[in-house]
Amino acid sequence: MSRANKSQKRSEFIDLISESITHDEVLGTIDYKHKTEDQIKKFIHPHLVESLTNYIAENENKDKEVAEEYVKKNLKWKGNKTNAVSHILFMGTENRPDMVVDMNGLKVAIEFKKGKSGSDVRAGIGQSIIYSTHYDFVLYLFIDISDDKIIKNAQGGVNETEFVELLWEQYNIKFIVA
Repeated sequence: MSRANKSQKRSEFIDLISESITHDEVLGTIDYKHKTEDQIKKFIHPHLVESLTNYIAENENKDKEVAEEYVKKNLKWKGNKTNAVSHILFMGTENRPDMVVDMNGLKVAIEFKKGKSGSDVRAGIGQSIIYSTHYDFVLYLFIDISDDKIIKNAQGGVNETEFVELLWEQYNIKFIVA
């Protein structure tokens, strides 16, 4: 299977989305430890809309209102019943990412998980690999809610670093732990 090219422009676009969903205004504001994943997604959504709107307005010289309508049309998520994400059938089960950005000729799946154990992390990795077969790129944001931040603090280890690089190089999955 061929993967989407990681040009500088595409990488910058993926970084923009990553920074938007992990920005301090998002993760530093919401009490994600006591919120459900759906509440977290609902909180993140307007921040992502704003970032993408600014990007489109600046890079495509569009009026801000026009850019925002374009973004809202091309940012699909489970919270929007009229513009929801389509299911992917895999092994007899339906799977769908939490959000999809379909812009700039790219389809980017976004998966959010929160948890405090290895099984929580693995569930999102498995889903992300499935999504990588249908989308150009996948962003997987795992929010560590363990008291000692064991998962977040372990991400600099050799095994972890190599695995995160493998996900990016082989599957176009950007794995972020917050």
